[in-house]
Amino acid sequence: MKNFRRTVAVVVLLGILFGWYITIFGLGNKVGNIKDYMKLGLDLQGGVYVVLEADTDATGEELSQLMQQTQSVIERRVNELGLTNPVVTIEGNKRIRVELPGADDADSAIESIGRTAKLSFITADGNVILDGSDVTDAGTAMNQNGAGYVVTLQFNSEGATAFEEATKKIVNNEITADSSTGMNANTIAIVLDNEVISNPSVSTVISGGKCQIEENFSQKDASDLAALIRGGALPVDLKEVQTSIVGPTLGMDSLNASVIAAVIGFAIVLVLMLIVYRIMGLAADIALASYALMYLWLIVAFGTVLTLPGIAGMILTVGMAVDGNVIIFSRIREEVKRGKTIRVATSQGYRRALMTIIDSQVTTLIAGVALYEFGSGDVRGFAVTLMIGTLLSIFTSTLVTNLYLLLISENRHFATNFWFGIKMPKLETEAASAGDGAIGRPAADDGKSKGNENKNKKKKNNEPEDDQNAGDSQATDKAADQAASDEGANDENSAPSGDSSSEEVDE
Repeated sequence: MKNFRRTVAVVVLLGILFGWYITIFGLGNKVGNIKDYMKLGLDLQGGVYVVLEADTDATGEELSQLMQQTQSVIERRVNELGLTNPVVTIEGNKRIRVELPGADDADSAIESIGRTAKLSFITADGNVILDGSDVTDAGTAMNQNGAGYVVTLQFNSEGATAFEEATKKIVNNEITADSSTGMNANTIAIVLDNEVISNPSVSTVISGGKCQIEENFSQKDASDLAALIRGGALPVDLKEVQTSIVGPTLGMDSLNASVIAAVIGFAIVLVLMLIVYRIMGLAADIALASYALMYLWLIVAFGTVLTLPGIAGMILTVGMAVDGNVIIFSRIREEVKRGKTIRVATSQGYRRALMTIIDSQVTTLIAGVALYEFGSGDVRGFAVTLMIGTLLSIFTSTLVTNLYLLLISENRHFATNFWFGIKMPKLETEAASAGDGAIGRPAADDGKSKGNENKNKKKKNNEPEDDQNAGDSQATDKAADQAASDEGANDENSAPSGDSSSEEVDE
């Protein structure tokens, strides 16, 4: 088991070193450094953000539905701008915040956001049979012919007639597919802003102005598609409330300053852990290095947009990760001071600290979930980085740190109070009046020591004692001698310098 732990520890350490090399320098032309993959937010990259407010008297569920539909339409608008990582979020009840990193023309961005969306129904030969004005409603319903949900459509009178004629041509094989459309002859494409959002097939003539799309949708997928179809145009008028432009120079200055602050703070933490906790601090530093490495690449893997509040969340969680290690180290020191060996104290201290760490981190995780659920914009970015850091800190402080602490506690050279930064309580020295050797005793033994000294003085002053008292005194002295001998042996095992205790001899 010891050899296995050593192998794992070496592999983990090499993996951390290699990971940091790739993070900083990349790996040739195949893998870039972390900066090439990190998505930067508006405050770091520069760009335009706009806050729009819906001009409507709707309330409750109706207002919520209108805002979600508007958000979907605007998201499609900004995606067409070709910008990196645009963000569209609903703020409060009636406002929508649009962030466009990399954009430099606020007027053009607002014009693109507010223009009318174009919805059309196209057959395989490329003919447009309906547009958004012919659709009066779109909703969802349970699929009566199978599992899942369907999307229901309702047309006006002109749309109902046109749709019936188109489906009749499809059923009678009167439609010839155009190769440029990439469609089958029996399908009708629903296109929003030149992008196909659904491509249902037609199996029968559809009349009456109503139809449904059956594709075994989940409830969410069906609701999203219905919202897009209803959003052939913005469902409400929007008015501009706030517009701001962040220059790219200001954004890069903020990023550079944040990175420098994070590096300095991280370095100070590493050095302090080494100074205060010595060899345990080294284990904590390895765990923190793995924590920071995994944190950065998880941000990339999740596609999280990094903002200034996000960087603040990252730095904050470094302190939380250190806090987990400090709790473990404190428990280990307590166990050693109770007389446990370093190896036993490491194992028991870790077990005692585990639940405390988990409890403290779970409360932070709950706060992060609340921030994400009820916050918006930068607050959500902070919440995401906080939750990722919290989960990682639990992993590194309870597994990585413990792996190296167990290995160190089994090493004869480093498994000492000195290397673990442990100072034992000061021992009071008993000096014999006749120049005898001294035994170091804890303060709790002062009563017994003073009693023995008084008895020794009485003996030297020839004070009378009856036989029974003399027998009791001898028995007490023998018991004290045996306890002192045992304590000296314990101190010899735990003390790094190997000091041995002398025995008290009563004359």
